[in-house]
Order: sequence, then structure tokens, then C-alpha cells
Amino acid sequence: MEKKNLWRLLTVMLVAMLSFGFASCGDDDDDDNGGGNVTVEKLAGLWELCHVKGTALDENDQRIKFDRDVTTSAEDLAWLEYADFIDFVRYEFGKDNTFKSYVWSYGGFREEGTTLYSIKGQYLIVADGEYEDRFTITRLTDTELVIHGSDSEDGYDVYATFKRIK
Repeated sequence: MEKKNLWRLLTVMLVAMLSFGFASCGDDDDDDNGGGNVTVEKLAGLWELCHVKGTALDENDQRIKFDRDVTTSAEDLAWLEYADFIDFVRYEFGKDNTFKSYVWSYGGFREEGTTLYSIKGQYLIVADGEYEDRFTITRLTDTELVIHGSDSEDGYDVYATFKRIK
């Protein structure tokens, strides 16, 4: 899977909670399960990327480090384009194990694709035809989802925080 698509999926599927006191995008007063009791029912809904933290290789294979909020502002969209491996996305997890990803395009969200997902403990597994990607859900509350993804071969280690839209 090429880097950009993997990062779209990561941002799309990045279901992991931040550890070590990472600042969230919303209230932390909800049922924090620490990623340990993740179920399809708890995950089901529409989630929007609001923060990314980690390291990755850019399009020139240069290591970049980041810890930043993500919005639909022109500055953030420019950064996402520069980063080349993250698109501003929304992810929709269905109760029927369908997974839809959305990218920000021309002033609105556009559906990027639909695939299937499953939950095994705190792991989110996304099956895309011949590929299967596994991410760790480090935090899941009523309003916040944090996903951790890493791959030494592709050179990334990222925590993506999402806020629930519905």
C-alpha cells in the first residue's frame, strides 16, 4: 500500500488513544475505557480528525515531527498537503462493520471509500481487499477516539485524535 493511501487509512482508521497525558480535542469527562473495552457499538458513529502527534517521512523521505491540532483552516490544509501522508478526514464506523473514509476536498468532505473493519480487544483491524491494517485504540470515550499506528518500514509512528461528530 503506498504511503499516502496508508496515511489516509491511518487518519481514517487511526483508532487509538493518546497516552502520557496528551491533550484532547474535547471533554474527557465521558466513559474513558482506556482502549481496553472497545466494541463496535461504542465505536459506531462519525469521527473527525482534530489532532495528530508523531513522526513520519514526508514526500522527500525526510523525517518530520509534529504535534498539532487540525482544522479546516487554510493553514492546516496547506500543512496536510505538505505532509503528503495525511488528508483531513472523517471516518464513519458502522454497526455493521462497514468503514467509510472522507477527505477534505474543495471546501467539503468527499467520500474516499468503503471497506470493512473489526475489533479484537483494543485493536482496530481494517481490511481493504488484499491488505489488512492493524491499529491500536488507546482511548475511546463518547466524544474522543485516539488511534495509534506505526510502521518502521514506511517510517511513521502517529497518534491521531478524533472527535465524534455524530
